[in-house]
Amino acid sequence: MVTGNIATRLHLLIDRCVRGYVEREEVSSPTKEVEKDLLLSLSQVLREIQSWISEIVSDSMVEEGEETVDHEDETANALCLERVVADLVGLLGMKNVHVKHLAGNILVEVSECLVESGSQWDDFFRLLCECLRLAVVYSCPIPVVFGSSELHFLGSDVLKCKLEKANWYMVSDIFRILRNILKRLSQEDNEELLDVYLEFVNSTLAKVPWSRVDTIFSHQHGSGDSQGQYGTFGSTENHEEATVFLGSFVQFLCSVVQQVHFAEDSDGFDSPHLILQKTIELVPNLLRWCQPKSESQSGSCMLRYLGHKLLVLMIRLTYQSNIKCTILLSWLQYLQFQFQGFLQKSLTSFKLIQDNCLEGSPFFVSLSYREVSETHSNHLQRLSVFLFLRCSFTLLYSSRHTDKHCEFDCSKKGMQEMFKWIEQQIPGYTFSDHRIYTKKSVDFSASFVRLFMHEDDLLFKVLLQLLSVPLHREELLKVEGHSRLDEEQAILFRLSTLFNPVVLFCIFLSELHYDHQVLLDYLISKDIGASCAEYLLRCLRAVCDSWTLFMEFPFEESTNASSSKRRKLLLETSGVEKNCKLHLQAFEDAKDCLLSLQTSVVKLHQKKLFPYNPEALLRRLLRFQELCLSHENSSWTK
Repeated sequence: MVTGNIATRLHLLIDRCVRGYVEREEVSSPTKEVEKDLLLSLSQVLREIQSWISEIVSDSMVEEGEETVDHEDETANALCLERVVADLVGLLGMKNVHVKHLAGNILVEVSECLVESGSQWDDFFRLLCECLRLAVVYSCPIPVVFGSSELHFLGSDVLKCKLEKANWYMVSDIFRILRNILKRLSQEDNEELLDVYLEFVNSTLAKVPWSRVDTIFSHQHGSGDSQGQYGTFGSTENHEEATVFLGSFVQFLCSVVQQVHFAEDSDGFDSPHLILQKTIELVPNLLRWCQPKSESQSGSCMLRYLGHKLLVLMIRLTYQSNIKCTILLSWLQYLQFQFQGFLQKSLTSFKLIQDNCLEGSPFFVSLSYREVSETHSNHLQRLSVFLFLRCSFTLLYSSRHTDKHCEFDCSKKGMQEMFKWIEQQIPGYTFSDHRIYTKKSVDFSASFVRLFMHEDDLLFKVLLQLLSVPLHREELLKVEGHSRLDEEQAILFRLSTLFNPVVLFCIFLSELHYDHQVLLDYLISKDIGASCAEYLLRCLRAVCDSWTLFMEFPFEESTNASSSKRRKLLLETSGVEKNCKLHLQAFEDAKDCLLSLQTSVVKLHQKKLFPYNPEALLRRLLRFQELCLSHENSSWTK
């Protein structure tokens, strides 16, 4: 394979098709005719590079055999690559969005071409990260005290001359390009290149002058010097520029965090761990920068998007890193301040906008503004509640505390947050009578499941999260004269009844209308199949261990707390009422659903059509089938 050949060919291609436009003085404000010609040239470059990739993949472009490249050729190729990156990144400074979009797509294809050819991708990505750093630095006003001497050391002259007029739009475009490259690398499942990617990103984030960025964005929309030494975010256009940058940056961090594989035994100095730590450090700044500065901004679509992405980022960080308790507490405070309305909103009043599946399609415009707002609100409510549970349950139950001597206080604070939330949702429930399952409690549990039913990825995350709630013995509520410890135990006990895995599983099946095909679709899904399989495995085990409870669902309401009759509850919710009017009918429906699922999985597995090995799941389903047969035999005997 000839190394460096691709860089030379890229340089010649860009030089032939684009360089003439790049070097024109009027490129910053070109005529429509010039823009049209440039777009045609960029399209030609894009198609040419894509054709090279096809040739490389088919082994028709790269010659076999070992060839060496001397030092002079390596230097020349490095210069060619630097010029290619500089010219294409320079086009991101144009106002024409189509030109910027094409230039970004070409850079992504250049990355793909170098990956496939096995040559100089590291050099290319280092240059792109350097462009990002320079773009941020040049977008920040540099104090006079630093003078021109600091500028001399910012980077190579080739890159600096293209980026000295950079703005936050350009920074946003570079983040978008880096994110698209990451998506390509993750699809190829190339761990080695992903490690290189994370290493360069970590190095770049460490070099960014975040104090300057904070100074600028802390003053945006403010009443202070909004157009002086701190930047120019006074106009509507510049407000948009800042918001677009924040959206691109948060979106980029979400993608990076998703690709990081956190290791508990990490020494703390590897790139993935350092990226997570840096992202966690940046979260308080991001929360402050993205906060609406006026009442008129709070309902804007872009700020809703930023709120959505910030919630997603924090949720992903709770999975990928060992977060200190103090940080979790600060995030809970942020939720209470910024998303208080979503947390306090009654789950039993939740109403699904049936047309939300059209979001992103042309037909979405058929919804009224109120319906669109409710659709977005439902999504933000799900994310807010889920992050609240992630933080509270980690403080309350997890042994993963990293602050010394903090476990008791953190558990206590997590319990206080959960107590306040439950009391808002079910007033007076926590220290109510001794009945285990009341109508209010199961209404709440059903509403909770229904909130997440139409967002599959969140659904199984939250259901798996609730499986971490330990079950407590009902005798705890029968102690006379509650002490402080008794009250805390009562709260833990109520949590274990609200989120009892068997009850939630029965509600889950009911909300699916006991359709085993839906369960099968979940299991074979590329995105949520593993999560669904884990949930079914753990719930089937809970069902087999709590067989009587499973058969008694839905319960009838007990009116006498001291009665020795078995605990029952009358459930009156729309999704469950249609399917679960009688104990026998509910049990038969659930049994038929799970046994039909077992038959379908067995058939697919025998034909080797199931996407993974379902043996563990089939063993649990077989155990469930045996209990069903045992129940039928005992019924016949009676």
